[in-house]
Amino acid sequence: MKRIAATEIPELVRHGRTAEEGSSLSVFWTASGMEVRVKTGSLFVEVESVYGGLELWTDILIDGELSQRIQLPRGISRIPVLQGLEAKPRTVRVLRDTQAMAQDSMSVLRIRAVEVDEDAVFEEIPAPEMLLEIIGDSITSGEGAGLERQEDWVPAVFSAVNSYGYLTAQLLNARVNILSSSGWGLYASWDANTECALPPYYRPVCGLEKGAENEAAGAQRDWDFSSFRPDVIVINLGTNDSGAINNNDRWTKEEYRPLFIETAVRFLKTLRELNPGSYVLWAYGMLGNDMAGWIGEAIEQYRASENDGRVSYFEFRNCDQEHLGVRYHPNRLAHREAAEALAAEIRRILE
Repeated sequence: MKRIAATEIPELVRHGRTAEEGSSLSVFWTASGMEVRVKTGSLFVEVESVYGGLELWTDILIDGELSQRIQLPRGISRIPVLQGLEAKPRTVRVLRDTQAMAQDSMSVLRIRAVEVDEDAVFEEIPAPEMLLEIIGDSITSGEGAGLERQEDWVPAVFSAVNSYGYLTAQLLNARVNILSSSGWGLYASWDANTECALPPYYRPVCGLEKGAENEAAGAQRDWDFSSFRPDVIVINLGTNDSGAINNNDRWTKEEYRPLFIETAVRFLKTLRELNPGSYVLWAYGMLGNDMAGWIGEAIEQYRASENDGRVSYFEFRNCDQEHLGVRYHPNRLAHREAAEALAAEIRRILE
């Protein structure tokens, strides 16, 4: 067999915001990683898992089907994907299942290399029909879609491939970048921490992952927006802002309102500055719609001030008991139905 460094495979496709570190690919966000199509009978993937207290999980997909979901030990692992099979073209995708972990001083999945048969032939992967970017919180990270009975807050309760964002991309034959973090909001987190809001961390590769190890892996580098031009950007923020109001006494509802709306307008301007050709869709709901009115106000203010009609609002159906999973989060059924609704809305706005 022959070993080929990840960054030396011309046909390799990157998923999500990643960074190069030597010959390795550094992966930070959920559903991020790499994909290759190769004619071979055997294939191994060499990865390195670097984390503090919150372990990393990875998903291995073969021809679009989940083949393995693995909890990675710290250090370098050689994962068998194909062994001794008939040599024929197969598409293999390796994704970080775990969301970006701001709570950890180091949380990096490095995809180092693949090993294939000596006569293996890599093929080009067909271009997607569209590019998507989704910005959200625990719902977007797939919290509750990874396990069915576990109520502890552990990385295993998250799922990249069962999340509505990943499923939406599958339905649309799209490539998707997902930026999401459990508990985070637009202006503040569920516990009223204004440091845990996603807009200030949008410009770097993965700005919310700090610390020397994350920085060395490329998390704090400026993201090259020219490398990925989304047809549609989906924002799913507001759920935790509702918690910031209802679960804490730092602000009254009326005090929070202008802070939320002003932040939303600024963020929409930032998205337009960095992604001039993208349609922006604020999709909100599943776990309540308390902030819908304020989101609508922010969109109208932005549209009026910038004369920009390519921004709109979409509301998910709220989860009933049948659609709630562990930790009072949407279950896999809820994510599938949300993906179908969101995909239909994206098709409609792009007609």
